Amino acid sequence: MGERTRVANRLHADLVVLAASYKREVLNLAGVCHRAAVARLLDGLAGVRAELARADLARLRELDAECSALEKQIRSLVQLSGSSLPTITGVAAITAAKLLGETGDPRRIRSTPAFAAMSGTAPIPASSGQTSRHRLNRGGNRQLNRALHTIALVQARTDPRAKAYMARRTAEGKSRLEALRCLKRHLADVVLRTMLADVERSARPVTEGA
Repeated sequence: MGERTRVANRLHADLVVLAASYKREVLNLAGVCHRAAVARLLDGLAGVRAELARADLARLRELDAECSALEKQIRSLVQLSGSSLPTITGVAAITAAKLLGETGDPRRIRSTPAFAAMSGTAPIPASSGQTSRHRLNRGGNRQLNRALHTIALVQARTDPRAKAYMARRTAEGKSRLEALRCLKRHLADVVLRTMLADVERSARPVTEGA
């Protein structure tokens, strides 16, 4: 996915130079119809830049197919793992896989605050005078932090409970960004407890007739 982004950015930069009408005709480089429009714009153009753009367009199609196949495989592996993480709003297969892979055995983590520190969601006090504030924590595992950030963004936009939580925090005087960090910290607890519950459930002996 990172490679796809790099190729798309490179293609975009070339198209801006090659075709003056590019931005008016093509909304993005993701849709099949938009890539077909790019192919038409490049058709007949000569020169090294045009050749590179055509090569990047072809590579973009290949990467889309590869990403789709890998996502399907990851989704299947997450399902086979029996993880309950995808039942959490905002946790898709890729996010669940990232959480599982970066955390490993959750039993090695001694507490929810330890997981918050590990994921970089533990708040860092930055209070001044009568103002109570916390600043962004740039430490911890950034992959875990990114996964939790993705979940928080989705929930803040779509989940009624998360919306209410955000509203309460902003009513307390926090900015929306600070409220989002609080939500991430809360979600770190939810994620760890879910993973621990999954491990505990899988460790229980299966009784006959169950």
